[in-house]
Amino acid sequence: MLPGCQARSTPPRPGTSSCTTGRAGAVAGRQPAGTGNRRGQHVAGWFASLLPLAAPILSLPIWIVSEYVRWEEQWVGKAARRRRQGTARQGAAAPRSRRADSGGQGDDRRGRAQAAVTRLVRGNPPGKASLAGAYALGFAALGMAQAEGDEPEWFAELDPLDTLFLGTVWPRRFADGYEFGNALTAWLGLLRDTVHWAGIERFVREVLAASAEHDLPVDEGELMLLVAGRLEAAGLDQRKLPRSLLPGTALAGARLGRGPDPEAPLPDPPPDAAGRVERLWTATQAGVAHDGTAQDALREGLHLLGAAGVDVRHEIAVLLPALYITLVAGEFEELSQAGERAVAWALGLAGDSALVPVTDVLLTAPQRGVDPDTALAHLLAIPAFTEPVAPEDRRWHSWPGTELISLAFELGYPQVLTLDSKVIRVDPDQAAALEAQVRRFEEKFGRPPGPDDPLFFDPDADEPQPVSLTGLETETVAMLEAAGICPAWIYAYQHTDGLLPRPDGSFASARDQAEWDEVISRYIRVHQPGTVVDHQAETRKLATITTIMTLQMAADDPGYGAAMAAQLAGTAGGPPGTDSALLREYLRACAGELGGTLRADRAVAQAAAEHARAWGGASLASRLQQAARAGAGDAVADDVLLAAAVAMIQSPGA
Repeated sequence: MLPGCQARSTPPRPGTSSCTTGRAGAVAGRQPAGTGNRRGQHVAGWFASLLPLAAPILSLPIWIVSEYVRWEEQWVGKAARRRRQGTARQGAAAPRSRRADSGGQGDDRRGRAQAAVTRLVRGNPPGKASLAGAYALGFAALGMAQAEGDEPEWFAELDPLDTLFLGTVWPRRFADGYEFGNALTAWLGLLRDTVHWAGIERFVREVLAASAEHDLPVDEGELMLLVAGRLEAAGLDQRKLPRSLLPGTALAGARLGRGPDPEAPLPDPPPDAAGRVERLWTATQAGVAHDGTAQDALREGLHLLGAAGVDVRHEIAVLLPALYITLVAGEFEELSQAGERAVAWALGLAGDSALVPVTDVLLTAPQRGVDPDTALAHLLAIPAFTEPVAPEDRRWHSWPGTELISLAFELGYPQVLTLDSKVIRVDPDQAAALEAQVRRFEEKFGRPPGPDDPLFFDPDADEPQPVSLTGLETETVAMLEAAGICPAWIYAYQHTDGLLPRPDGSFASARDQAEWDEVISRYIRVHQPGTVVDHQAETRKLATITTIMTLQMAADDPGYGAAMAAQLAGTAGGPPGTDSALLREYLRACAGELGGTLRADRAVAQAAAEHARAWGGASLASRLQQAARAGAGDAVADDVLLAAAVAMIQSPGA
């Protein structure tokens, strides 16, 4: 009876989605920025040779730039370098150009964008630029560097927001991509409290709108050109950036460029420092996950480096990388990069971060010539060393290609299409589901998944292999049919490469919505003329399927059950449309049946108490036992209802 409980469907907050909906197999993960070849595909982009536009600014003789009057299609990024050097891999796929449009309309859009770049460059000399002008200058700088063949390697990583920032400092140069990424983050932080922040948000929205309209990655060369054609109409050329907010002035003397003072006095170690340091070294023998504090993260990092053969006890330079690899590093980062990336991360921390005193000790320790024990003793005098690290301090942003995605998610966009992948915003419920899948992989194959392993694997294979798409479709169709989903929806799922609506009936993009609607209409026209599909009813059925799957996962995986119980116990819980929000609606709709079963069925109550103890310890188990003894009209907490529901679906005859 429990699976049949009906709950009203509540529209989700924009940008949220369930892990069980969307186009099957189309979501790819993203490695941390800077950890690999972001332009791993051969891509032909659209960049103009922009030297003639920049000539008035640089005061170059016109004959120098006369060779670059024509706009032409060029290779960009790493593909461009391979073409010049003749080092393209044998057998690799031929480079391809992804054009927004074919024919006259596309050419007209490109022509308008090119004209916009020309106007913006001429009307925005360096130091006196609007946001739109800064973008045009940055775009010109990219084109010039490409034409001259002297662009730094990290230029291939730039996205539109990076390009705008490049234009605010051009023609000045950065030492490397790390300094660029840190400077961009610091500059955006300064703009947040000014009238110009609304312009930054509008710029990000224009980039994502262009990406959706033309179905192009945000960092594709042609898309970056087309963005330029939208900025004047968006009002981003109306207000000049004051000199005080230009990076050259605003970030002058910033910590990210100069680093900490190696002569600054260190805090005095506490009286019991020696014993605490020794206990920390002893604790590095344990390979358990850290608790979120800097001290315990350092302990875990030292354990990992020691297991890799590094002499952690006597090498002072390993302390900062040890902290970095457990607090910030991506799962598949190469250990050889940890040193320089750790320094870049530490220098990029906000000036008011509580973690700065900790990283400053670690940054200057090698220069001071102190040993690891001494450095650790000084760290114990810093309160932030033993306190949880703020989420913002654990974010990697010291490289191009990170801030645009972060701001897009902040503005509520659910995904960003890049040359590497479709980057999906993962809510806590989805993160819990992915962690559960990782545990299933480890249980099946006896090791964590590697960078080339499929996270969603064939459960019948002896070695990690991707799940069969044919088998996945067959199982999904069977599930949809069992839930009573109408034939038109099932047909649409099968003929759109696995599309399904979100819990509110929407789709990730207008293109997906149009494709779904067209297939539904075709099915009705051919197979059921005159039939009207009740999409709201079908959406409610789909939400029920999602909830049943959530309950089954909680039953199978205590870690996932604990995550869902914690979400339900929170005052806010998950946003509307997320798995935990749908689960909450379902449980409350079935609260009467669940409470009655707890009171009447001793076996279910005992099983529910065991789940409660596994998820929330003695406290949750005690509250469940109290609910089993309560009266018929008493309210039951949502996390207690979850334990009861899981016990019911596992009971004989369920």
